[in-house]
Amino acid sequence: MTVLFRCRIDKRLLNRANEVTRTLGTSTPEMFRIFVSEIARTGKVPVTLGARAEESLAGSWERRAATLESFYDHAKAW
Repeated sequence: MTVLFRCRIDKRLLNRANEVTRTLGTSTPEMFRIFVSEIARTGKVPVTLGARAEESLAGSWERRAATLESFYDHAKAW
């Protein structure tokens, strides 16, 4: 059985990821499936995280917090 997993992501970030995965001969959804499978298999996140002076791919903490807050402001009743 499979489930549909949805998340919000910046369009420019997704477009760049699509370019990279296309170059690798695969797709962004397939890479995400590989990523989740690796987490489940190893019990670890298969990336190295570190602090840098420049802004991370996900953006500043303030921008991420504002984005998360905006989801609640526009929440729909299902």
